Amino acid sequence: RAVTGGMRRSFVILVILVILGGVAPAARAEPPQEDWTLWNNLYQRCLYNCGFDGCSRLGYKDVTYVTGGCVEGCRNGGPKDGGATSDFDLGMKLTGWTCQTDCKYRCMHTLQTIRRSEGLPPAKFYGKWSFTRVFGVQEIVSTLASLANMGVHLWFIPSVYAAVRNRTSGAPTEATSAGPGSALARTWLVNAAINANAWLWSAVFHTRDTRWTEFMDYTSANLLMFSALYCVLVRTFELDNRRSAGLFFAFFAWLVSHVWMVNNPPDRSVESYRWEVNMRVMMTIAVAHWAIVLPWAYGCRLRRGGFGSGNRRRLSHPGRHSLALFAILWHLAALAEVFDFPPIWGYLDSHALWHCGTPHCIWLWYRFLKEDLRWDGVAKKDQ
Repeated sequence: RAVTGGMRRSFVILVILVILGGVAPAARAEPPQEDWTLWNNLYQRCLYNCGFDGCSRLGYKDVTYVTGGCVEGCRNGGPKDGGATSDFDLGMKLTGWTCQTDCKYRCMHTLQTIRRSEGLPPAKFYGKWSFTRVFGVQEIVSTLASLANMGVHLWFIPSVYAAVRNRTSGAPTEATSAGPGSALARTWLVNAAINANAWLWSAVFHTRDTRWTEFMDYTSANLLMFSALYCVLVRTFELDNRRSAGLFFAFFAWLVSHVWMVNNPPDRSVESYRWEVNMRVMMTIAVAHWAIVLPWAYGCRLRRGGFGSGNRRRLSHPGRHSLALFAILWHLAALAEVFDFPPIWGYLDSHALWHCGTPHCIWLWYRFLKEDLRWDGVAKKDQ
């Protein structure tokens, strides 16, 4: 009965996650229907003016608009080497701003000012909202939230490492000598490091959006998702070293081919990155991840003596409730992303709100992880 009830609860949780995902299309606001030719022409004219005299100046309906004053060092295109001018503050120099990128930033805000004066909503440029820059950082809230997420992972990694050492350094027994349990323990540790790395590149990308930082952010996120599904498959099917190695090479080949595919669209004049393809693959991996691990946690056939033991019985995982609560809270936070509202006061948009909502639930994942790494130790004491 307990197992049946656990399986029922896991099914309810999966339904909740599917509903949360289904809300996304209905919640996303449709972009305003207007002729963007005028605004594109105004933007190009502003860029020309800024490249000529360093002023993001634009005349519209007998009114002159300018953002951030004029940068003397950016006259006539700025420094010949394309680097930062001495007029930039230290933050802008450290974060790699140039006269060209600074003109784009200031002209975006000049056009936003004109749109506000016309009673029009904010517009996106290059597919993104215009944020208020702080010490050279483009999206200060998302950057700080990403660092907070990374910090939580770094905080818990030593305790995971200690649990791994406790799992792998004990006296050899029937449960540990077979190897898969020890291999999985190290896999969980590597997965924790991959999570921290993904949030690091998220912080770098939100600090300065360049082609390189975008590539590293998205690729690190892909690595995180592929790693999560790989770890779940190794854990739930209790793969030995040979099978887990084979699965690793298969996943690695899949990851490399996916990254190449999404970064090399058929027509670069239409899109530089295959956003929809990437999103569909990531959503498929996420659904598969939770569809495998939640039913397993609530009614898995765990080995009573751990990995390598032939004595099985159907048990619920001791960390199942932490895992389920983490899944729900994480996806509730991610739901903020679909509303896609412009940044409040120039700082907080829906993406930043999502990142702000995730540090508070990561500890639940590590609580499940440590319970999983301790499971064999508990079982051996019972024998």
